[in-house]
Amino acid sequence: MTDYFVVFGDFLMALPTYLLNGVLATVYWLGESGAALVSILCAALMIRFVDQRVQSRATFRPGRGGRESLSSDLYTAQITTGIVACLWVISQWGMGAPVPWIGAAMWLAGTIIVLLVRMQEHTLLWNVKSGISIYALAVIGSRLYLAYTAQLSADQWAALIGTSESAASVIANTRGNVTTIILWALWLVIPLGYFAMLLQQVLINPMSLVSPLAGASELIDRYRTRR
Repeated sequence: MTDYFVVFGDFLMALPTYLLNGVLATVYWLGESGAALVSILCAALMIRFVDQRVQSRATFRPGRGGRESLSSDLYTAQITTGIVACLWVISQWGMGAPVPWIGAAMWLAGTIIVLLVRMQEHTLLWNVKSGISIYALAVIGSRLYLAYTAQLSADQWAALIGTSESAASVIANTRGNVTTIILWALWLVIPLGYFAMLLQQVLINPMSLVSPLAGASELIDRYRTRR
């Protein structure tokens, strides 16, 4: 009986350590997967609130007597967002910072803007998805290039260039220069172009002083029904 109390006492003494290790493991996991989780959450919000609204507006067909006619249920916008989200998660999987968090920031900024800006909603939504897709493809292409060049030896390059000495020099210079260009593109050029595009889309139309968050169709309906 005494042994059970001793074991239970040891367990209680070690319990804070177990809890702390669990918290640290959770924090580490969130740090590694946090960018992907943020991106997936933004994609889910986009599918639920934006894609559904845009898709229903695209499939709307007025019927006779002002009644809405029945139309087939299409999920083109939602499927497109799902494909873009999968492409991005795959492209950044296992990649270190800051690229995953840059992509998460692109998802977050794009989702916030498409939720708040209702003017030219379809065009804005398409630009957000295409911008993230371009960034994901750039990440995949850069990773494939770096992985391929890392496997090439000086002898393999020498078969194309000449001697092993010149091949080693070309490998060092070319890989360093291309890696620098890739880092500039992934860290600055493409993200800044994406955010500049979002800002331009936000400022391209003047804000309504009556309903700043209303869409064009809502403003037209309000003007038609205003007495």
